[in-house]
Amino acid sequence: MSTLIRNGLVLLVDGAGWKTEKKDIRIEGNRIARVGEDLPAEGCTVIDATDRLVIPGLINAHTHAYMTMHRNYADDLAFFDWLDKVQQVEDGMTEEDIYWATLLAIIEMIRSGTTCFVDMTIKSAKEKTGPLSAAAGAVADSGFRAVISRGLAGVSDSEESLMKFGQVVHEMELFKGESRLQFLHGPHAPYSCMADYLQKLTQSCKDRGIGQTIHLSESLAEMDGIAKEHGTTPIQYVDSQGVFDVPCIVAHAVFATEEDIRIMAEKHVSVAINPKSNMKLGNGFAPAKAFLDAGINVCLGTDGCGSNNSLNMFQEMNAAALAYKGANRQARCIGAADVLKMATLNGAKAIGREGELGEIREGALADLVLLRLNEPQFIPANNLVSGLVYSAKGSEVDTVLVDGRVLLRDGKLTTIDENRVYGEIRKITARLGMAG
Repeated sequence: MSTLIRNGLVLLVDGAGWKTEKKDIRIEGNRIARVGEDLPAEGCTVIDATDRLVIPGLINAHTHAYMTMHRNYADDLAFFDWLDKVQQVEDGMTEEDIYWATLLAIIEMIRSGTTCFVDMTIKSAKEKTGPLSAAAGAVADSGFRAVISRGLAGVSDSEESLMKFGQVVHEMELFKGESRLQFLHGPHAPYSCMADYLQKLTQSCKDRGIGQTIHLSESLAEMDGIAKEHGTTPIQYVDSQGVFDVPCIVAHAVFATEEDIRIMAEKHVSVAINPKSNMKLGNGFAPAKAFLDAGINVCLGTDGCGSNNSLNMFQEMNAAALAYKGANRQARCIGAADVLKMATLNGAKAIGREGELGEIREGALADLVLLRLNEPQFIPANNLVSGLVYSAKGSEVDTVLVDGRVLLRDGKLTTIDENRVYGEIRKITARLGMAG
Protein backbone atom coordinates (compact mmCIF):
# COMPACT_ATOMS: atom_id res chain seq x y z
CA MET A 1 0.00 0.00 0.00
CA SER A 2 1.41 3.38 -1.05
CA THR A 3 0.15 6.80 -0.02
CA LEU A 4 1.31 10.23 -1.16
CA ILE A 5 0.64 13.28 0.99
CA ARG A 6 1.02 16.10 -1.49
CA ASN A 7 1.49 19.88 -1.23
CA GLY A 8 1.65 20.02 2.57
CA LEU A 9 3.64 22.34 4.79
CA VAL A 10 5.68 19.80 6.75
CA LEU A 11 7.13 20.18 10.24
CA LEU A 12 10.69 18.86 10.23
CA VAL A 13 13.48 18.57 12.78
CA ASP A 14 16.15 21.21 12.17
CA GLY A 15 19.19 20.51 14.34
CA ALA A 16 18.03 21.15 17.90
CA GLY A 17 14.92 22.98 16.65
CA TRP A 18 12.14 22.83 14.10
CA LYS A 19 11.41 24.15 10.63
CA THR A 20 8.49 24.01 8.20
CA GLU A 21 8.94 23.35 4.49
CA LYS A 22 6.66 22.64 1.55
CA LYS A 23 7.16 18.93 0.91
CA ASP A 24 5.49 15.76 -0.32
CA ILE A 25 5.56 12.61 1.80
CA ARG A 26 5.47 9.17 0.22
CA ILE A 27 4.43 6.29 2.48
CA GLU A 28 5.14 2.66 1.66
CA GLY A 29 3.33 0.25 3.95
CA ASN A 30 3.66 1.63 7.47
CA ARG A 31 6.77 3.78 6.96
CA ILE A 32 7.78 7.04 5.37
CA ALA A 33 9.72 6.19 2.22
CA ARG A 34 10.45 9.66 0.84
CA VAL A 35 10.20 13.28 1.91
CA GLY A 36 10.78 15.58 -1.03
CA GLU A 37 9.39 17.87 -3.68
CA ASP A 38 7.10 16.90 -6.56
CA LEU A 39 7.18 13.21 -5.76
CA PRO A 40 5.49 10.95 -8.35
CA ALA A 41 1.93 9.87 -7.53
CA GLU A 42 1.79 6.72 -9.66
CA GLY A 43 0.43 3.77 -7.73
CA CYS A 44 -0.41 5.91 -4.71
CA THR A 45 -3.54 6.92 -2.89
CA VAL A 46 -3.16 10.70 -2.85
CA ILE A 47 -4.02 12.91 0.12
CA ASP A 48 -4.08 16.57 -0.86
CA ALA A 49 -2.49 18.54 1.98
CA THR A 50 -2.93 21.97 0.42
CA ASP A 51 -3.41 24.53 3.22
CA ARG A 52 -2.51 21.84 5.74
CA LEU A 53 0.34 21.57 8.24
CA VAL A 54 1.68 18.02 8.51
CA ILE A 55 3.17 17.17 11.91
CA PRO A 56 4.37 13.98 13.56
CA GLY A 57 1.64 12.42 15.69
CA LEU A 58 1.76 13.59 19.30
CA ILE A 59 2.72 11.12 22.02
CA ASN A 60 0.85 11.19 25.32
CA ALA A 61 3.49 9.82 27.68
CA HIS A 62 1.23 9.21 30.69
CA THR A 63 -2.48 8.59 30.90
CA HIS A 64 -5.17 6.21 32.13
CA ALA A 65 -7.43 5.74 29.12
CA TYR A 66 -10.17 3.89 31.02
CA MET A 67 -10.65 7.02 33.14
CA THR A 68 -12.71 8.69 30.43
CA MET A 69 -15.46 7.18 32.62
CA HIS A 70 -14.44 9.64 35.37
CA ARG A 71 -14.62 12.80 33.25
CA ASN A 72 -16.31 15.65 35.16
CA TYR A 73 -17.03 13.27 38.03
CA ALA A 74 -14.59 13.66 40.93
CA ASP A 75 -13.63 17.31 40.58
CA ASP A 76 -12.34 19.87 43.09
CA LEU A 77 -11.20 17.31 45.68
CA ALA A 78 -7.95 16.92 47.59
CA PHE A 79 -5.66 14.25 46.16
CA PHE A 80 -6.44 11.28 48.42
CA ASP A 81 -10.16 12.20 48.63
CA TRP A 82 -10.15 12.22 44.84
CA LEU A 83 -8.34 8.87 44.78
CA ASP A 84 -10.94 7.31 47.09
CA LYS A 85 -13.84 8.52 44.97
CA VAL A 86 -12.46 7.30 41.65
CA GLN A 87 -11.55 3.98 43.28
CA GLN A 88 -15.21 3.40 44.14
CA VAL A 89 -16.08 3.60 40.43
CA GLU A 90 -13.13 1.45 39.39
CA ASP A 91 -14.19 -1.31 41.76
CA GLY A 92 -17.40 -1.68 39.75
CA MET A 93 -15.85 -1.63 36.27
CA THR A 94 -15.74 -4.78 34.14
CA GLU A 95 -13.39 -5.70 31.31
CA GLU A 96 -16.04 -4.65 28.79
CA ASP A 97 -16.34 -1.26 30.50
CA ILE A 98 -12.59 -0.80 30.18
CA TYR A 99 -12.75 -1.66 26.47
CA TRP A 100 -15.40 0.97 25.70
CA ALA A 101 -13.81 3.59 27.95
CA THR A 102 -10.47 3.07 26.17
CA LEU A 103 -12.15 3.41 22.77
CA LEU A 104 -13.67 6.69 23.93
CA ALA A 105 -10.17 7.85 24.90
CA ILE A 106 -8.83 6.85 21.51
CA ILE A 107 -11.56 8.85 19.74
CA GLU A 108 -10.60 11.95 21.70
CA MET A 109 -6.90 11.43 21.06
CA ILE A 110 -7.34 10.86 17.32
CA ARG A 111 -9.48 13.97 17.01
CA SER A 112 -6.88 16.07 18.85
CA GLY A 113 -3.76 14.87 17.05
CA THR A 114 -2.35 12.17 19.33
CA THR A 115 -1.27 8.93 17.66
CA CYS A 116 0.34 7.05 20.59
CA PHE A 117 -0.22 6.91 24.33
CA VAL A 118 1.51 5.37 27.33
CA ASP A 119 -1.21 3.86 29.45
CA MET A 120 -1.48 2.55 32.97
CA THR A 121 -4.76 0.74 32.86
CA ILE A 122 -6.92 -0.05 35.86
CA LYS A 123 -5.26 -1.57 38.92
CA SER A 124 -8.53 -3.10 40.09
CA ALA A 125 -11.51 -4.49 38.20
CA LYS A 126 -14.72 -6.22 39.10
CA GLU A 127 -13.73 -9.41 37.31
CA LYS A 128 -10.10 -9.05 38.50
CA THR A 129 -8.67 -10.42 35.24
CA GLY A 130 -8.23 -9.13 31.73
CA PRO A 131 -8.13 -5.31 31.99
CA LEU A 132 -4.86 -5.16 30.08
CA SER A 133 -6.41 -7.27 27.31
CA ALA A 134 -9.46 -5.00 27.25
CA ALA A 135 -7.31 -1.90 26.74
CA ALA A 136 -5.04 -3.65 24.24
CA GLY A 137 -8.06 -4.94 22.36
CA ALA A 138 -9.43 -1.42 21.96
CA VAL A 139 -6.07 -0.27 20.57
CA ALA A 140 -5.83 -3.24 18.20
CA ASP A 141 -9.41 -2.86 16.94
CA SER A 142 -9.07 0.87 16.30
CA GLY A 143 -5.71 0.80 14.50
CA PHE A 144 -4.17 3.08 17.12
CA ARG A 145 -0.73 2.81 18.79
CA ALA A 146 -0.09 2.42 22.51
CA VAL A 147 2.33 1.33 25.19
CA ILE A 148 0.24 -0.35 27.87
CA SER A 149 0.81 -1.40 31.45
CA ARG A 150 -1.59 -2.59 34.11
CA GLY A 151 -1.38 -0.75 37.40
CA LEU A 152 -0.05 -3.30 39.88
CA ALA A 153 -0.09 -3.07 43.66
CA GLY A 154 0.57 -5.33 46.60
CA VAL A 155 3.25 -7.69 47.91
CA SER A 156 4.94 -10.35 45.84
CA ASP A 157 3.56 -13.39 47.64
CA SER A 158 -0.08 -12.38 48.16
CA GLU A 159 -2.62 -14.43 46.24
CA GLU A 160 -4.14 -11.38 44.52
CA SER A 161 -0.78 -9.88 43.56
CA LEU A 162 0.45 -13.17 42.15
CA MET A 163 -2.79 -13.60 40.19
CA LYS A 164 -2.55 -10.11 38.67
CA PHE A 165 1.12 -10.57 37.82
CA GLY A 166 0.46 -13.91 36.14
CA GLN A 167 -2.49 -12.50 34.22
CA VAL A 168 -0.45 -9.54 32.97
CA VAL A 169 2.33 -11.80 31.70
CA HIS A 170 -0.26 -14.00 29.95
CA GLU A 171 -1.98 -11.01 28.33
CA MET A 172 1.33 -9.61 27.08
CA GLU A 173 1.92 -12.90 25.30
CA LEU A 174 -1.52 -12.77 23.68
CA PHE A 175 -0.73 -9.48 21.95
CA LYS A 176 3.01 -9.89 21.27
CA GLY A 177 2.41 -10.15 17.52
CA GLU A 178 0.70 -6.75 17.31
CA SER A 179 3.35 -4.27 16.13
CA ARG A 180 1.40 -1.22 17.30
CA LEU A 181 1.35 -2.45 20.89
CA GLN A 182 4.18 -2.40 23.39
CA PHE A 183 3.98 -3.35 27.04
CA LEU A 184 5.51 -2.15 30.28
CA HIS A 185 5.13 -3.27 33.85
CA GLY A 186 3.20 -0.71 35.87
CA PRO A 187 3.94 -0.68 39.60
CA HIS A 188 1.33 1.84 40.69
CA ALA A 189 3.27 3.84 43.29
CA PRO A 190 5.67 3.30 46.20
CA TYR A 191 2.82 3.59 48.71
CA SER A 192 0.86 0.77 47.02
CA CYS A 193 3.72 -1.59 46.12
CA MET A 194 5.82 -3.23 48.77
CA ALA A 195 9.58 -3.60 48.29
CA ASP A 196 9.44 -7.28 47.34
CA TYR A 197 6.81 -6.59 44.70
CA LEU A 198 8.87 -3.77 43.15
CA GLN A 199 11.82 -6.16 43.01
CA LYS A 200 9.71 -8.92 41.42
CA LEU A 201 8.40 -6.59 38.72
CA THR A 202 11.86 -5.24 37.94
CA GLN A 203 13.24 -8.75 37.58
CA SER A 204 10.36 -9.59 35.27
CA CYS A 205 11.27 -6.55 33.15
CA LYS A 206 14.84 -7.80 32.88
CA ASP A 207 13.65 -11.28 31.94
CA ARG A 208 11.32 -9.95 29.23
CA GLY A 209 13.41 -7.04 27.93
CA ILE A 210 10.78 -4.43 28.77
CA GLY A 211 10.64 -1.31 30.92
CA GLN A 212 8.20 0.01 33.47
CA THR A 213 6.30 3.12 34.45
CA ILE A 214 5.40 4.33 37.93
CA HIS A 215 3.79 7.30 39.71
CA LEU A 216 6.34 9.05 41.91
CA SER A 217 6.53 12.14 44.11
CA GLU A 218 3.07 13.29 43.04
CA SER A 219 1.77 14.72 46.33
CA LEU A 220 3.00 16.03 49.67
CA ALA A 221 1.07 13.23 51.40
CA GLU A 222 3.11 10.69 49.42
CA MET A 223 6.34 12.49 50.28
CA ASP A 224 5.49 12.54 53.99
CA GLY A 225 4.33 8.91 54.04
CA ILE A 226 7.45 7.52 52.34
CA ALA A 227 9.71 9.68 54.50
CA LYS A 228 8.08 8.32 57.69
CA GLU A 229 8.15 4.71 56.50
CA HIS A 230 11.51 4.57 54.74
CA GLY A 231 13.37 7.74 55.75
CA THR A 232 13.86 8.90 52.19
CA THR A 233 12.08 10.33 49.14
CA PRO A 234 9.87 8.17 46.89
CA ILE A 235 12.36 8.46 44.04
CA GLN A 236 15.32 7.43 46.17
CA TYR A 237 13.29 4.61 47.71
CA VAL A 238 12.30 2.97 44.42
CA ASP A 239 15.83 3.43 43.10
CA SER A 240 17.09 1.47 46.12
CA GLN A 241 14.73 -1.35 45.08
CA GLY A 242 16.20 -1.47 41.55
CA VAL A 243 13.24 0.10 39.72
CA PHE A 244 15.56 2.34 37.68
CA ASP A 245 17.79 -0.56 36.65
CA VAL A 246 15.51 -1.04 33.64
CA PRO A 247 14.12 1.64 31.27
CA CYS A 248 11.62 3.62 33.31
CA ILE A 249 9.08 6.39 32.77
CA VAL A 250 8.35 8.28 35.99
CA ALA A 251 5.01 10.09 36.01
CA HIS A 252 4.71 13.44 37.82
CA ALA A 253 7.89 13.87 39.98
CA VAL A 254 6.37 17.11 41.27
CA PHE A 255 8.45 17.13 44.46
CA ALA A 256 11.75 15.85 43.05
CA THR A 257 14.76 17.02 45.08
CA GLU A 258 18.22 17.85 43.73
CA GLU A 259 19.38 14.37 44.73
CA ASP A 260 16.33 12.82 43.05
CA ILE A 261 17.15 14.69 39.86
CA ARG A 262 20.77 13.55 39.99
CA ILE A 263 19.69 9.92 40.38
CA MET A 264 17.16 10.06 37.53
CA ALA A 265 19.70 11.71 35.22
CA GLU A 266 22.33 9.11 36.10
CA LYS A 267 19.90 6.22 35.55
CA HIS A 268 18.56 7.69 32.26
CA VAL A 269 15.01 7.83 33.58
CA SER A 270 12.38 9.61 31.49
CA VAL A 271 9.99 11.90 33.33
CA ALA A 272 6.44 12.47 32.07
CA ILE A 273 5.22 15.78 33.46
CA ASN A 274 1.45 16.31 33.74
CA PRO A 275 0.94 20.03 34.38
CA LYS A 276 -2.85 20.21 34.09
CA SER A 277 -3.47 17.22 36.34
CA ASN A 278 -0.97 18.45 38.93
CA MET A 279 -2.56 21.91 38.93
CA LYS A 280 -6.09 20.55 39.18
CA LEU A 281 -5.29 18.32 42.16
CA GLY A 282 -3.40 21.14 43.85
CA ASN A 283 -0.10 19.27 43.83
CA GLY A 284 1.99 21.99 42.21
CA PHE A 285 4.55 21.97 39.40
CA ALA A 286 7.30 19.50 38.65
CA PRO A 287 10.73 21.18 38.35
CA ALA A 288 10.78 20.65 34.60
CA LYS A 289 13.46 23.27 33.90
CA ALA A 290 15.78 21.59 36.40
CA PHE A 291 15.06 18.24 34.73
CA LEU A 292 16.00 19.64 31.33
CA ASP A 293 19.12 21.33 32.70
CA ALA A 294 20.20 17.97 34.18
CA GLY A 295 19.80 16.26 30.81
CA ILE A 296 16.73 14.24 31.79
CA ASN A 297 14.42 13.20 28.96
CA VAL A 298 11.25 15.16 29.77
CA CYS A 299 8.08 14.09 28.00
CA LEU A 300 4.47 15.19 28.37
CA GLY A 301 1.31 13.45 29.51
CA THR A 302 -2.27 14.42 30.19
CA ASP A 303 -2.89 11.92 33.01
CA GLY A 304 -6.41 10.47 33.03
CA CYS A 305 -9.70 12.29 32.54
CA GLY A 306 -10.45 11.96 36.24
CA SER A 307 -7.73 14.48 37.07
CA ASN A 308 -7.54 16.49 33.86
CA ASN A 309 -10.95 16.08 32.14
CA SER A 310 -9.21 16.13 28.75
CA LEU A 311 -6.77 14.05 26.71
CA ASN A 312 -6.01 16.94 24.35
CA MET A 313 -2.25 17.25 23.99
CA PHE A 314 -2.49 20.70 22.42
CA GLN A 315 -4.08 21.89 25.64
CA GLU A 316 -1.36 20.14 27.61
CA MET A 317 1.42 21.73 25.56
CA ASN A 318 -0.16 25.12 26.10
CA ALA A 319 -0.45 24.54 29.85
CA ALA A 320 3.17 23.38 30.10
CA ALA A 321 4.54 26.35 28.19
CA LEU A 322 2.55 28.87 30.24
CA ALA A 323 2.56 27.30 33.71
CA TYR A 324 6.32 27.10 34.03
CA LYS A 325 6.81 30.68 32.90
CA GLY A 326 4.41 31.81 35.61
CA ALA A 327 5.66 29.44 38.32
CA ASN A 328 9.29 30.48 37.70
CA ARG A 329 8.49 34.13 36.88
CA GLN A 330 10.66 33.75 33.83
CA ALA A 331 9.29 34.26 30.33
CA ARG A 332 12.16 32.33 28.75
CA CYS A 333 11.90 29.38 31.17
CA ILE A 334 10.60 26.72 28.74
CA GLY A 335 9.82 27.73 25.17
CA ALA A 336 7.36 26.47 22.58
CA ALA A 337 10.03 24.47 20.73
CA ASP A 338 10.98 22.71 23.99
CA VAL A 339 7.38 21.77 24.77
CA LEU A 340 6.73 20.53 21.23
CA LYS A 341 9.80 18.33 21.58
CA MET A 342 8.41 16.91 24.85
CA ALA A 343 5.22 15.90 23.04
CA THR A 344 7.01 14.28 20.09
CA LEU A 345 10.72 13.42 20.05
CA ASN A 346 11.08 12.99 23.81
CA GLY A 347 7.98 10.84 24.04
CA ALA A 348 9.40 8.59 21.32
CA LYS A 349 12.69 8.30 23.22
CA ALA A 350 10.85 7.41 26.43
CA ILE A 351 9.21 4.39 24.79
CA GLY A 352 12.34 3.26 22.97
CA ARG A 353 11.16 4.39 19.51
CA GLU A 354 13.63 7.23 18.92
CA GLY A 355 14.06 7.78 15.19
CA GLU A 356 10.84 5.89 14.43
CA LEU A 357 8.21 8.12 16.04
CA GLY A 358 7.90 11.79 16.95
CA GLU A 359 9.45 13.15 13.77
CA ILE A 360 8.91 13.19 10.02
CA ARG A 361 11.88 11.59 8.31
CA GLU A 362 12.56 8.85 5.80
CA GLY A 363 12.37 5.46 7.49
CA ALA A 364 10.18 6.64 10.35
CA LEU A 365 6.81 5.07 11.06
CA ALA A 366 3.98 6.87 9.27
CA ASP A 367 2.16 8.35 12.28
CA LEU A 368 1.11 11.72 10.89
CA VAL A 369 -1.40 14.47 11.60
CA LEU A 370 -2.73 17.07 9.16
CA LEU A 371 -4.07 20.32 10.57
CA ARG A 372 -6.09 22.94 8.71
CA LEU A 373 -4.11 26.16 8.42
CA ASN A 374 -7.10 28.21 7.29
CA GLU A 375 -8.23 28.69 10.88
CA PRO A 376 -8.16 32.07 12.67
CA GLN A 377 -5.76 30.81 15.36
CA PHE A 378 -3.13 30.06 12.69
CA ILE A 379 -3.47 33.37 10.84
CA PRO A 380 -1.06 35.04 10.32
CA ALA A 381 1.39 32.13 10.22
CA ASN A 382 4.25 34.09 11.73
CA ASN A 383 5.68 31.13 13.67
CA LEU A 384 3.87 27.82 13.37
CA VAL A 385 5.85 26.16 16.17
CA SER A 386 4.55 28.85 18.49
CA GLY A 387 1.15 28.44 16.87
CA LEU A 388 1.03 24.73 17.70
CA VAL A 389 1.80 25.39 21.37
CA TYR A 390 0.14 28.74 22.10
CA SER A 391 -2.74 28.91 19.60
CA ALA A 392 -3.83 25.48 18.41
CA LYS A 393 -6.92 23.88 19.96
CA GLY A 394 -6.83 20.41 18.43
CA SER A 395 -10.04 21.15 16.54
CA GLU A 396 -7.89 21.93 13.48
CA VAL A 397 -7.03 18.25 13.10
CA ASP A 398 -8.32 17.10 9.73
CA THR A 399 -6.59 13.82 8.90
CA VAL A 400 -4.68 11.30 11.04
CA LEU A 401 -2.58 8.32 9.98
CA VAL A 402 -1.18 5.67 12.31
CA ASP A 403 1.20 3.06 10.94
CA GLY A 404 0.39 4.33 7.47
CA ARG A 405 -3.34 3.72 7.87
CA VAL A 406 -5.84 6.57 7.75
CA LEU A 407 -7.85 6.68 10.99
CA LEU A 408 -9.40 10.12 10.41
CA ARG A 409 -10.06 11.64 6.99
CA ASP A 410 -11.69 15.03 6.49
CA GLY A 411 -12.80 14.93 10.12
CA LYS A 412 -14.45 11.49 9.89
CA LEU A 413 -13.30 8.43 11.80
CA THR A 414 -12.66 5.41 9.60
CA THR A 415 -12.19 2.56 12.11
CA ILE A 416 -14.48 3.37 15.05
CA ASP A 417 -18.27 3.56 15.24
CA GLU A 418 -18.38 6.79 17.20
CA ASN A 419 -22.08 6.76 18.02
CA ARG A 420 -21.97 3.20 19.31
CA VAL A 421 -19.10 4.07 21.67
CA TYR A 422 -21.04 7.02 23.06
CA GLY A 423 -24.11 4.86 23.56
CA GLU A 424 -22.16 2.16 25.39
CA ILE A 425 -20.53 4.73 27.68
CA ARG A 426 -23.90 6.21 28.61
CA LYS A 427 -25.18 2.74 29.54
CA ILE A 428 -22.11 2.08 31.70
CA THR A 429 -22.34 5.37 33.59
CA ALA A 430 -26.01 4.72 34.26
CA ARG A 431 -25.25 1.23 35.59
CA LEU A 432 -22.48 2.55 37.84
CA GLY A 433 -24.72 5.34 39.16
CA MET A 434 -22.41 8.11 37.96
CA ALA A 435 -24.80 10.29 35.99
CA GLY A 436 -26.28 13.37 37.56
